Amino acid sequence: MAYGWEMLLPSEIEARWLLPVLRALIVRRLLSEYHMTQEKVARLLGITQASVSNYVRAVRARGLKPEVMSLLARYANDVADLAYRTQDAQSVAKAIQEALNRIRKDRVLCEVHLLLEPGFDVENCELCQMN
Repeated sequence: MAYGWEMLLPSEIEARWLLPVLRALIVRRLLSEYHMTQEKVARLLGITQASVSNYVRAVRARGLKPEVMSLLARYANDVADLAYRTQDAQSVAKAIQEALNRIRKDRVLCEVHLLLEPGFDVENCELCQMN
């Protein structure tokens, strides 16, 4: 199907927009609710301490509807709670991937895609449902 513009793939939207927002929300919860150090959070998320610091300062969530942010916060809280309970980086990585899968399944990614490409027909798109 030709769209007349470069179409963003779901994985691009996840990597450029959703994963940074999800990580920022996870980082903020682990730091504020569980009082973890930035170093501990970095180890659990498999990122650098500098990245943790950056996630504390900025969230690329401009333009997202409040209900989308609320869902992302719920997914992030689930991951942060698991991170605190297990203290295991591999379990945290798996939980983040599961959250991204739910974001696709619940069509939250479609909302972000529509924000980024207003002319894109998200109603008839099945890219996220492909295996």
